[in-house]
Amino acid sequence: MERNRSKPSKWWSKLDLDTRTMLMMLKGALAPTITIAIDAISHITTTIGYLSALMSVVAQGLMPRAKFLKIMFFNLTAVCVSASLCCLAVLCAVKAREHNTAPNASESARKGYSSDACAVAGIWLILMIWGANALRALKPMELQDPMVAFSIFASVTITRAGTFVTLAEGLEFVSRLLKGFMIGFAIATGVSLFIYPITSRGNMFHDIKGYASSIEAVLESQISYAQGSSVTGLLSGGLLRRARTAKSTRDRLDDDEADWQSKQKQPQLEMAKLNGLHSKMQADLFYSKDEIAWGKLTAKDLGDIEHLFRTLLLPLSGMSMLPEILESIVNNEVCEKGATEVGDPDEGELKQSEIQRVVETLHERLVSSSKLVQQGLHYFQLALELVKPKHLEKHKIPHAPSVVRDEESRGETLSALEPDFPARFEQELHRYYSRRKHLPQLLASLEAFAATEKHDVDTAPDGPSHIASDPDVRQEFFMILYMGHLQDDMLNAILQLVQFANSKITDGTMNRSRLIFPKQRSIRAWLSLNQDRKESHAPSQSRQSSNANPSAIYHDQPSTRFPDPEHLPPENVWERGSTVLRTISHVIKSDQCLFGFRVAAASFSVGILAFLHQTQDFFIRQRCIWAMIVIVIGMNPTSGQTMFGFFARIVATTISLVLSLIVWYIVDGKTAGVIVFLYLANVFGYYFYIKLPQYFGASVISIVTLNVIIGYELQVRKLGFPEATSNGQPYYPIYLFGPYKLAAVAAGCAISFFWVIFPYPITAKSQMRKLLGRSLYVLAKFYSCMHTTIELWFSDELGSLADSNSPAQKLQASRRKIFKEEMLLLTSLRAHSHFTTYEPPIGGKFPKATYDSIVSEIQRILTSMSLMAHTTQSLEALVVESDNAPETDNQWMSRLAEIALKSTDFNSHRITSLLCHLSAAITNGQPLPPYLSTPDSFPLARQLQKIDGELLSIRHIEDPAFSAFVSLEVLRSVISFSLRDLIENVKKLVGEISFDFYVRQSQHHAETSELMSHTDRE
Repeated sequence: MERNRSKPSKWWSKLDLDTRTMLMMLKGALAPTITIAIDAISHITTTIGYLSALMSVVAQGLMPRAKFLKIMFFNLTAVCVSASLCCLAVLCAVKAREHNTAPNASESARKGYSSDACAVAGIWLILMIWGANALRALKPMELQDPMVAFSIFASVTITRAGTFVTLAEGLEFVSRLLKGFMIGFAIATGVSLFIYPITSRGNMFHDIKGYASSIEAVLESQISYAQGSSVTGLLSGGLLRRARTAKSTRDRLDDDEADWQSKQKQPQLEMAKLNGLHSKMQADLFYSKDEIAWGKLTAKDLGDIEHLFRTLLLPLSGMSMLPEILESIVNNEVCEKGATEVGDPDEGELKQSEIQRVVETLHERLVSSSKLVQQGLHYFQLALELVKPKHLEKHKIPHAPSVVRDEESRGETLSALEPDFPARFEQELHRYYSRRKHLPQLLASLEAFAATEKHDVDTAPDGPSHIASDPDVRQEFFMILYMGHLQDDMLNAILQLVQFANSKITDGTMNRSRLIFPKQRSIRAWLSLNQDRKESHAPSQSRQSSNANPSAIYHDQPSTRFPDPEHLPPENVWERGSTVLRTISHVIKSDQCLFGFRVAAASFSVGILAFLHQTQDFFIRQRCIWAMIVIVIGMNPTSGQTMFGFFARIVATTISLVLSLIVWYIVDGKTAGVIVFLYLANVFGYYFYIKLPQYFGASVISIVTLNVIIGYELQVRKLGFPEATSNGQPYYPIYLFGPYKLAAVAAGCAISFFWVIFPYPITAKSQMRKLLGRSLYVLAKFYSCMHTTIELWFSDELGSLADSNSPAQKLQASRRKIFKEEMLLLTSLRAHSHFTTYEPPIGGKFPKATYDSIVSEIQRILTSMSLMAHTTQSLEALVVESDNAPETDNQWMSRLAEIALKSTDFNSHRITSLLCHLSAAITNGQPLPPYLSTPDSFPLARQLQKIDGELLSIRHIEDPAFSAFVSLEVLRSVISFSLRDLIENVKKLVGEISFDFYVRQSQHHAETSELMSHTDRE
């Protein structure tokens, strides 16, 4: 009995279904089903009622209210503009027919085929689809659906324009088609607004709850990794020792290694989910500012929450990088020492026991901080009424009970349900910070550097002599301080969340609900297609990277700041006026315009059948317009996307064909039963629409095809055969009509693919190379901005973020703008990398693994740079939280700043130049210049060790500035290691210029000359 009960829940979890998703599936299926079921549609639209169902799906009623209303406004505008232009096109076609027809011509000649009318209609079709899809490529997020509706309306109308004899006939068709479109939009609007309404605010509240759960999952994976590291001894160079171990010994550790690798990857996997959730939260925040809502929290409050979560996200990202950082350091150690070197066994055992204490300390502090984070997030959700108290008991960190608590932490357990939780939380936080004073005694033997000795056998009787070499970096020292600093930063972010939630209670915000209106400037910006809004507070400046257009960013060249290599500045009236011609040429040759032309050419490949005398009747009778609709809906800019969509759409249409036959024949064609089962089939189709966004295009085609097939059969039953076939299209039973639709989809996808690769292919591979070059250039700009931030921090000229005119505020705005651009490029790179697998390997395979490695390295460098800049900003808050700071802090910081600002390595800006070199090489496909090098690891720390070793003593561990400096050094080393790998991968793609031939040739000449001179001397 229990097994039978567990099976539904097991399938429920496998399908990743919850109540909210199920309700959205039920809601999404309503709009097309209601459109098909309304009998009045048959009397209004007659034979084109299936387009109403198409529009009810294209309208996407599952979008949040604010976004839906904005897109619907553009839908209505686009359809009305398309209808107006179609009226003009019909007028031109009718006038062309009248001009070509003799006054005394017979009635059949006047109503027959007119080449002039068809030629005029064909020109209008090309121009309208060309322009619409160019705009669609320019602003895909806002104009994707409106331009699809525009193109469908134009295709349906203009392919008929050549057959209209009178203007009244054409206008009647346009009016009937416009009514069909409006009915589909109206039903979708009603379902969206009145049935289980979805708002961006509601989505954001749902995201906040998921955000808290994801944070706990990230921390649990890190705790598991810390536990595993204490067993494997990774921090003490376990990987290094295993690299030196015999193969037979390594074979016995295979099972442990597999488990360890799983734990090593888990933090990054959980962090990737959290990053995706944060991006979705930013998108929901953008549209939540446009909503009129009844609630307690305003749009500004939601913006503040997103800002606080972003402050928490960065230290979590840094903590999740721990496995990658350790792997980079160990690999670097292997490279420096060599895999064949064998150390002293006694020294290794001593170091292992010492590192065991470090790992246990790290694990204990991580568990303690995780408990505080958990309780802080619980209170935050509870205070903002996002969860109920009974739900908090389900969330517990499983590793917490295993920790041995010290005397200071004993007592009553902290709980988010306590009335004085904020004060208790601050006390626990101060207690946690105070425990740092015990670390120097606990880790007394741990210092930043350890002197190494080389054993050389001497011929003297004394035997071996010990020659001391340069001290080695103690990676454990830097790791423990790096993790400790990020944990402190994370707890400070949680404290800000607790204080924010408490402030909303104390100021009365959470006492009652109120009507919330959007800001006036938000209303003014509502009709704008520009996604970048400049608000007074920082959180709103961020947006989901996928909501912007990567091609627009790539082609946004700084032509106004740099000189044109082909033109001098205009000097006279003619030169200034002729700039318009250059603008026109730039627009015509832009990627957006070329994409629009390809869509127009692909559509016209089918539409031309409607304008030729021999095929005009065939086009109408066989419903070839459906192939044009498939082309307009599903054509993509690259061959990889089109190939992927080709197979996905055919498979989806086949499933729709099978479902339509099941829906029709399971109830023997009875109308009421067909509608009920049609609704269930739509629910099934919307599962893929919601849960698998990568198959969005195929899901739309599948849902539309299902409803068109069923809608056509019901339409014929309602109208009767004479009226249903009055448009020249014969009736087909469902077992023939369904395969016709499948053939139309296959033909449309095949034509789309042809026009993507003809006359020259636009491949995801070429786009990925260009975007990768741009990404490296943007990364160089971000590094330069971050370096300036660190430099001003060292010189104490950064200022406060509260001052809008301070360098800190201006640099933060610049970093966020560049960071958004870089994240957008990385998202596009990952998408193109996925689609390269669907492109045929003509001329050789695509080096996908190398590109993916470069993208991962760019992501790692970007995260490290962001953490470096964030460290300087969060230090002030950490200093305030630290108790009894040593009096020598200012002296320590001033001494550090003096050494850093005088360091040639710090002031060389070598990394900026290096990234620009890599960007140019990738963009232009040219080999790298020789002798490129990366900075050393821990550069400032090594310099401090040479000048004054006491500055890096573990006795300074209580100083937040000291831990901040150590964190900066760790992150700089991560950047250095990643750059080393980045250069190697770029060399694999473009190569490196080598002058070895000339060197060998010159050496040969030198040896020849020396030999000749030696012969002469003899």
